Amino acid sequence: MSNTNASSASPRTVRAGRWLLLAALIALWQWSHLKLGNHTIAAPLQTVERVWQLTASGELWTHIEATARVSFIGLVLGWIAAVIVSFALYRSERLAAALEPYLLASMGIPKFALAPLLILWFGIGAAPKVVVVSLMVFYVVFVTALSGLRAVDMRLFAMSQLVGASRWRVTREVLLPSIVPYMLSGLKIAIPRAISATVVGEFLVADSGLGFYIEQSRQTADTVGVYAGLVIVTVLVLCSDALLGLLERRLLAWRPGASLHGGH
Repeated sequence: MSNTNASSASPRTVRAGRWLLLAALIALWQWSHLKLGNHTIAAPLQTVERVWQLTASGELWTHIEATARVSFIGLVLGWIAAVIVSFALYRSERLAAALEPYLLASMGIPKFALAPLLILWFGIGAAPKVVVVSLMVFYVVFVTALSGLRAVDMRLFAMSQLVGASRWRVTREVLLPSIVPYMLSGLKIAIPRAISATVVGEFLVADSGLGFYIEQSRQTADTVGVYAGLVIVTVLVLCSDALLGLLERRLLAWRPGASLHGGH
């Protein structure tokens, strides 16, 4: 009985702790504003008012749409490329031995250092940002997907061969379900990276988007605008994580206790 009560109280305790932490962060934010002044740290209330103004004018949705579009396209392209490459390396030991060291070494290349070349090749539109986001996503998903494939229980393959399953059926019914938790773990890291990479790219080349708004506010010494943009980016990341949590609970419903979000 005590274990049941403890487990039922746990989610409420977690939520209460989160709200208390949020209140503490806002209090610290307000204190820092009073100590350092509005030119350094905008007041929380002023920031909320600016977000409301952007929402009421419709400008907020224009910036969110621009950032979300590039983030989503880059996320999808990077994810597809990572899955294809990871399966190819898993299927061929020779290919893995030849390419994997170079792929892992290329992870250390600063992606934004490629920005001048990407602008030269693709112009100043959305393409350079999509390429950077795709690269940021690719490595995270590639490493997690390949790790998941290599962790598949070989006994499952033996059982599949005994029943005469085709390669495609083994892939669909053994490999893919086995790597879903790894893929979701990779996406949990990749989605915030995709959004942050898009925002940083919009600092450099953009005429709309949250990064464009933050940079424009910085150039005009609009501290409130900078903080409003940062708050909106944070909320966008949190909403994306919540959607991933819903997807995760649906995909991992057959695995009790497997949720990355701890069942909250």
